[in-house]
Amino acid sequence: MMNTINLEYTIAGADHGETILFVHGAGASILQFQQQQAFFSGRYRVVLLSLRGHGDSPKPSPNTTGQYALTLLAADIIQLIEDLHLDRINYVGNSAGGVLGYLVVSKVPEKFLSLTTFGTTGQMKFPKFLAPVFRGIDAFMLRFFKNWYLRLMVSHTATNEASKDIFFQMFEKAVPAIPHFRYNLVNYDFTGLIAQCPVPYTLIKCEFDKGINGMLKSTLKAIDANPSAKVIELKGVGHVANLDDPKAFNNCLMDILKNLIDQS
Repeated sequence: MMNTINLEYTIAGADHGETILFVHGAGASILQFQQQQAFFSGRYRVVLLSLRGHGDSPKPSPNTTGQYALTLLAADIIQLIEDLHLDRINYVGNSAGGVLGYLVVSKVPEKFLSLTTFGTTGQMKFPKFLAPVFRGIDAFMLRFFKNWYLRLMVSHTATNEASKDIFFQMFEKAVPAIPHFRYNLVNYDFTGLIAQCPVPYTLIKCEFDKGINGMLKSTLKAIDANPSAKVIELKGVGHVANLDDPKAFNNCLMDILKNLIDQS
């Protein structure tokens, strides 16, 4: 594929027949899902990755907004799947990582068994003219008030101190990417894809993720239109449920995957 980037990744677990691919959101990295890799690698091959410009994955050159288009980020993931010869994949995405899941699964559905997202809405409806405004604010604040702005972002992302420390580390490494990636998340619509998702789709709705939950109306309508899609409510967690309460999140995801086997 043209214009793809070799992503940082880790693999744990033998080839148990199925793979879980965890994909983080804007500003995060493979560090977000290390507890999940340890938990699930006894039953699955577990792959974590860092998106372009995140973690130890290289920045694109030039490091411009167009280089963080969702289609290019999705192409990176698909290229990694092909390079690692992965199949029978259960895709699990948080926030923007879930948005990328809609694209990736739609492009190569034959590679996937399921799609699960959390902290994700299938439609974002901010006016497009605000995208450069948000990018400008991000760029200015990250240049002149970086630590304060990162801690503000962290406070709106994680709910406990351990999670906040992890996210500050991740966000700090992704500073060059954040304004450009977030620009591309201001306005999109994947509700049509959700309604006709080629694999079983589960949205984990996190109780305290108020910002995302307030934008789920069209996503929930699309899920209602899809007999293979469902919503699971997870109590006591926010936008990054897997770090807010790892045990509850792991058990929830394990139940989702077990139910897929029982239904097949």
